[in-house]
Amino acid sequence: MTTNIKQQAGIAAANLVQNGMGVGLGTGSTVFFTLERLAERQKTEGLKFFGVSTSFSTTLLCRKMGIELKDSGSVSHLDLAIDGTDEIDPNLNLIKGRGAAHLLEKIVASLADKFVIVADSGKKVQNLGEKFPLPLEILPAALGLVEARIKSLGGSMEVRTAGACKDGPTISDSGNIIADAKLGLIKEPEILCKELDSIPGLVGHGLFAGLAKEAFIAGEAGVEHISP
Repeated sequence: MTTNIKQQAGIAAANLVQNGMGVGLGTGSTVFFTLERLAERQKTEGLKFFGVSTSFSTTLLCRKMGIELKDSGSVSHLDLAIDGTDEIDPNLNLIKGRGAAHLLEKIVASLADKFVIVADSGKKVQNLGEKFPLPLEILPAALGLVEARIKSLGGSMEVRTAGACKDGPTISDSGNIIADAKLGLIKEPEILCKELDSIPGLVGHGLFAGLAKEAFIAGEAGVEHISP
């Protein structure tokens, strides 16, 4: 796949932004082109909008590109949110969270009237869970409880390690533990969402069911526009 096609997908999403909008801005190689196009539109069209970033990397890019940002805690409504994904099924249900930012990403997506995905075709799956486990964000005091509940759902859970640069578990920006749950193929995401939402101490999970309204998917043949 050429970079140009991914750029087209990112641009297509950026062209949805109108004057005066509040826009959630996600992360990813395709979202980068969305940010680039938005910065260009500010200069060439005088486009005025504000963004809410879902990651520190996106915050740095927005600062560099001159995109105005507001803190998510100061905003109660967004017109649009644009983000990438790790997996996307035919009904636009998603798995997100490989970057451990899924809790903030879900908050921002839930603030928006319309949540739009930009990604490459390698993220498409028939059923969620085909390629990646489901990321979880857990209060440290609830680690044992959450693991037991995941087992009761027929799955297993593993605390994510921080990697070569740091010993110990991966910790979210909110100070919680990141873990990954293997639950097999997720054929009923809405039902699983409700079961996960009912677990005390599980403050966020990377299953996004029924949130995305559109997707621009970059593939070898061009950009595929999907809506449920």
